[in-house]
Amino acid sequence: MARMKVWARWSFALFGPALLAGFVQARNSAPRAGNAATPLPATDRSQLVRLLAAPLPGHAAAQGSPSFYDSDSLYQYIDGGADVYLLYDFQTLLHQEFKSGAADLTADIYDMGTPEDAFGMYSAERSPGYNYLTVGAEGYRSKGTLNFLQDRYYVKLAGSGTGADALLDQFARTLSTRIGGVRTLPLPLEKLPQEHRIKHSEQYIRKDPLGHAFLAPAYLVRYASAGKESKLVVSVASDSAGAKGRAAQLAEHFKRTGECAAAPDLGEGGLRAKNSFEGTVIARTQGRYLIALLNPPPNGAEILKTAALTLR
Repeated sequence: MARMKVWARWSFALFGPALLAGFVQARNSAPRAGNAATPLPATDRSQLVRLLAAPLPGHAAAQGSPSFYDSDSLYQYIDGGADVYLLYDFQTLLHQEFKSGAADLTADIYDMGTPEDAFGMYSAERSPGYNYLTVGAEGYRSKGTLNFLQDRYYVKLAGSGTGADALLDQFARTLSTRIGGVRTLPLPLEKLPQEHRIKHSEQYIRKDPLGHAFLAPAYLVRYASAGKESKLVVSVASDSAGAKGRAAQLAEHFKRTGECAAAPDLGEGGLRAKNSFEGTVIARTQGRYLIALLNPPPNGAEILKTAALTLR
């Protein structure tokens, strides 16, 4: 029987009402499947099955056949959380249960299609305060669960019974070795300034970053300095013209809702803006990126320029 998942809370203030409305729209418009999981091509199934092939740590034995879910049938497994996965272009889920001595273990491997979307979904469900460990590109654990990100996969492991926690760690490292591929966060995040950065705060947002459709997609990183938190947003356009277009839309938004002025001292396309509900923003463009810093600290201009230099 499919287990209902409890997924992490989303920040309304961060993503805005437009994103939450997008979830509802995706839920209402996505086709519903019948009682059985939708059959997938044998090639797709075999790639995932190989990741869980014997031998496995603890001589774990599969209990029954694996279950597969795609975008039409994911609701059968995580009815309350499927919308977010679909927002990140979820492709396929392999669900398999195992038995190892007195321990029971469940492995869920989500193929999200791209490393960016896998990170986006992973980052939507984790928080900076979690118990992180070195596995894959990034992972965290709590008693009875271990989740990690690697390449295009988001892996979620759960276990119970004697020895389950140790087995989860061994399973995760075995799967990480078999997945191979990319073991880092998306490149723009690796390049951004590290000083005063809140660890594990990075996100990749596919829809309405900060409530603005024209900023999508975007990376977001939080910084803290002198008790003040800032958000660095890197909006990814297809080219420099697209980035300048996004900057123009951002400026127009603040002109309508507050005030905005050109700030050539910040660099190409630089601007300073503020309104009563979003606060102060400084921004500039760099190639195909629009870089914006919300609630900037006193050295905000330096952070903005450093980010631009690293994204060249």
